[in-house]
Amino acid sequence: MQWSKRKKRVESFFADSVKGRIELRTTHYRATHDQQGRGYITFDKSEVWSMCTLSFYSDEYERIYKLVSDEVTPYKAQMLAHEQLKSEGRLSQYLYYESLDEYCNNTIEESLTSPNLLIRCLALLDSRLGQRRIRTIDLDEESQMVVKFYKIRRACDNTI
Repeated sequence: MQWSKRKKRVESFFADSVKGRIELRTTHYRATHDQQGRGYITFDKSEVWSMCTLSFYSDEYERIYKLVSDEVTPYKAQMLAHEQLKSEGRLSQYLYYESLDEYCNNTIEESLTSPNLLIRCLALLDSRLGQRRIRTIDLDEESQMVVKFYKIRRACDNTI
């Protein structure tokens, strides 16, 4: 799917209060192999989350190296490293696109309970999530990124 269509589709789910303030963006680095790039999210023109493929590969390599030295097979180590990074919100551009597509196909309940950090964050910006439901969300065991997006939504709704 083309980026412009994907972006429009995801942003159509955003609450009116965050539309125009939160932007999904992507860029490609022409000098890299296969024109690798990054996806990022901005709030009021300030970057709040970057999902760079090159950083992801570097972090993934370090994790794999540590896991293989712990006598795990290279294939298993790569799978474990990939899942660990994904659960921490460290995504590649490909995983960014994949997560955006998955978000569009989920219900709001599925998005709020997703193991994917990006999907949970986007769910907090969703127009299907009402003000009363937002106030009942428990953030005690959530990651800092989810808390950040929660605060962004509350600030946009003027309900802090």
